[in-house]
Amino acid sequence: MRRPAAALLIALVPMLAMAQAPVPAPAPPAAGSRVDAIGNLPGVLWDDTLALVETPGQWGSNEWSQLALGAAGVVAVGLVLDHKVDQVMVRNQRSAWNQPAKDVAQLGGTGGLILIGAGYVGSNLMDNNEARALWVDAGIATVLAQVAIYPVKMVVGRDRPADGQGTRDFSPFSGNDSFPSGHATQAFAIASVISAHVDSPWVGGTAYGVAGLVALSRLYTRDHFSSDVVAGALIGTTIGKAVVQIDTDRRNAPGPHAQLTLSPAWSPDFRGIRMVAKF
Repeated sequence: MRRPAAALLIALVPMLAMAQAPVPAPAPPAAGSRVDAIGNLPGVLWDDTLALVETPGQWGSNEWSQLALGAAGVVAVGLVLDHKVDQVMVRNQRSAWNQPAKDVAQLGGTGGLILIGAGYVGSNLMDNNEARALWVDAGIATVLAQVAIYPVKMVVGRDRPADGQGTRDFSPFSGNDSFPSGHATQAFAIASVISAHVDSPWVGGTAYGVAGLVALSRLYTRDHFSSDVVAGALIGTTIGKAVVQIDTDRRNAPGPHAQLTLSPAWSPDFRGIRMVAKF
């Protein structure tokens, strides 16, 4: 089923997000804080999910205007650049570049997840609360970003460039899943978290630069059109910044924190997982 690209992209306005005002560098977590202990992460993920779902209800005209502007930007890229950029990638295909492009793309996939896991383990071994908070936020932002784009992918059903169907081929619920780019979404979610936590333009610039290379690699391998990666970048950046703000407020809130902890449980009559909620 074919539909004009502009019409379907405009229909996605409620699902796209334009990054809000820059989030200031968060205050360091309290010394010895274990709010981000691994057993508490399911509760943190749930709280962040609820907070993100509720956020649009608190928006004013400025936020909705930014959202519309972001969606319009994606539409413009789709109409003006999708075909031209794809043709540039076709003309510049080199066999020697194929594997490096795939390797770079992994930073927006399995490689990015390994980085987050290694960072979290390392921060715990060093008992570094600031680093632990960064990697917790990166992991949560990655999960929420992927959950957010999945229904969009299914509803839009866009073919990938390599399928050869052109830039305006959309088949909702067909299993086609080019729009938006999951790799770009994840890469920019991680980059935005790193940039928000580390008050250094060099670190932030490097993080976003690497995310940009991930997006470029997806264009080069013809897995995505330019509007796919732009939409993914906007969604990932927005969710990453929002998670940092939400979790920073939670960590700095006075008094005891609500916790949902998971731990293995073994006995002669039972083997499983014990879940304890504290409020």
